[in-house]
Amino acid sequence: GETRPPSQWVAIAAALTLTLWVPLGMLALALGRALLSRWASDAAGGGAARGAAALMLVVPALASLVAATSITGAVVGRHGGRAGAREAVLGCTLAALGAWLFTVSSGALRPWPVAAVTLGVLGALAALGAALGARAGLRRRPRLPKID
Repeated sequence: GETRPPSQWVAIAAALTLTLWVPLGMLALALGRALLSRWASDAAGGGAARGAAALMLVVPALASLVAATSITGAVVGRHGGRAGAREAVLGCTLAALGAWLFTVSSGALRPWPVAAVTLGVLGALAALGAALGARAGLRRRPRLPKID
């Protein structure tokens, strides 16, 4: 069959990232709540306790993004034809940007410095996961014999 242009793999990567990230994110939130409820029964309140509680909710959610983008990067790297790590990173970062825009439009990320830091963290983690996944996928790409 004919190969897709690399630009189509950017859209495929964005869609696949969101498709994977939503259920993984839901599982991550359930895990974070379970960790928090178990830890909260043992810990006393205070500033450090609030920070630890926030980490228990945020770290699994961010790990779900890295997992989704790594899987997406591996798929693009392995099956992307002429596409490679660049298209995987662009698509995954586009998905993170779309999720961020949706969240900002709902009013959930206030004040604006929180929104800006969140965008930076999501973008960086999406790019990192996609790049690592694409690297693994490219190594697994079949090599075609050279025709002389």
